[in-house]
Amino acid sequence: MTARWLLLLLATSALCRAAGETREAAEVRAAFTAERAVITGAVEGATEFLPVSSTGHLILSNRLLGVDDSTEVYVAGVEDRSGRPVTLKRAADDYLVIIQVGAILAVVAAFWRRFRDPNPRLILSVLVAFVPAATLGLLLKDLIETHLFSVEVVATALLVGGLGMLWADKAWPREAPPAHDELDVLTLPQAFRIGCFQCLSLVPGTSRSLATLVGGRAAGLSHAAAAEFSFLLGFLTLTAASAYKAWKLGPALVAIYPAGPALLGLAVAFVVAYATAGWLVRHLQSRGFVLFAWYRIALGGSLLLVLAVARMIRG
Repeated sequence: MTARWLLLLLATSALCRAAGETREAAEVRAAFTAERAVITGAVEGATEFLPVSSTGHLILSNRLLGVDDSTEVYVAGVEDRSGRPVTLKRAADDYLVIIQVGAILAVVAAFWRRFRDPNPRLILSVLVAFVPAATLGLLLKDLIETHLFSVEVVATALLVGGLGMLWADKAWPREAPPAHDELDVLTLPQAFRIGCFQCLSLVPGTSRSLATLVGGRAAGLSHAAAAEFSFLLGFLTLTAASAYKAWKLGPALVAIYPAGPALLGLAVAFVVAYATAGWLVRHLQSRGFVLFAWYRIALGGSLLLVLAVARMIRG
């Protein structure tokens, strides 16, 4: 048995050397500072439920913080649950998913009534809406993580998503929500339609919130009901994604993320997300999507312009 593990260790080391340099786990943990965790948690909490793309903003914040996300640098001696070496890019990207736990807990706190007295029909609707994106995400996860986690993709998705929101506001004008609880009578076909819209959020920069909010409006829900359903669907989607990432990392989870800063980031994400959730419902019902649409257009357009100028300067 000892010989077997020694051979495995040697093979892994050889693979790392062949693919690129390595970095000590202690060095990776040291780079995960409290300041980085607070900023990442604040960005996650502020953007997770807003239709502006939390993933896109987290990728941008990592870039501004100078987080090393090289695909060619491995964490020395650290393997995931499958025995694969962990790159710096995976260490950076996976935390952006795991930190969503803070936003998950914020949903429970903000909508405690729904969790305290669950409606079986609503639970089934959330499960039906969850299936399309979950299935497609599992099928395309490697392609998405390899080719779509980039500033260029995020910028384009921000711009296109903003234009789509302006169109949605014209297609489905705001109106007073009905007196009854819309989510209690939501049909399974309506839920499935919202779930199909959520598939768009697999592209970084699109925003899960944007996709489900527009999907909710397309399915006939008011802005307020669409927002609440988006939160509940997000609870299931984010829980599944965070748990999957944490489980896949296995022993690497504690090797690369120091407990103190990691938990601090989750706490900040919880507080900010809780404050954001209530404000969003009120804002959407009174103002619609226009604020977020123009923010996305301005940010995405500016990023594309900066990237274009940078390419011209380089070459």
